[in-house]
This record gives sequence, structure tokens and C-alpha cells, in this order.
Amino acid sequence: MKMKDFFAGLFFLLIAGYFTYALVQDMPKLFIESTTMWQYFIAFFRVALIIFVFNLGLTLIKKFFVSRKAA
Repeated sequence: MKMKDFFAGLFFLLIAGYFTYALVQDMPKLFIESTTMWQYFIAFFRVALIIFVFNLGLTLIKKFFVSRKAA
């Protein structure tokens, strides 16, 4: 496609990296005796969001390189 696909892909990869960093920083707080089911649900949702955003970034970067090869 265009250069914007490449930069959008990098942006999403950076967002996924930040989300991963934020999740890892809070990990010791997650595994304590007073952890509720709601906190586990939020942690699972954050992991799913990281996977989705990472895949979106890789897809946009792949689209950029595949369209450049075809042109």
C-alpha cells in the first residue's frame, strides 16, 4: 500500500510493547491472596489486547512489503 501502512504498523507494535511493559510491571500485584476474579479478567483482557494489537501491526507492515514487491 503506502508508507502510512508501514508507520501505522510500527505504531501498533510500539503500543503493544508499551502494553506488555505495563502488564509486566503490575504482575507482582496480580498474584496476591486478595486478588479478585475481576482482576484476573482484566489481566486476561489486557493479554488479548496485546496479541490483537501486535498482530494488527505485523499485518500492516506485511501489507506494506507485499504491495511494494508487487509494484
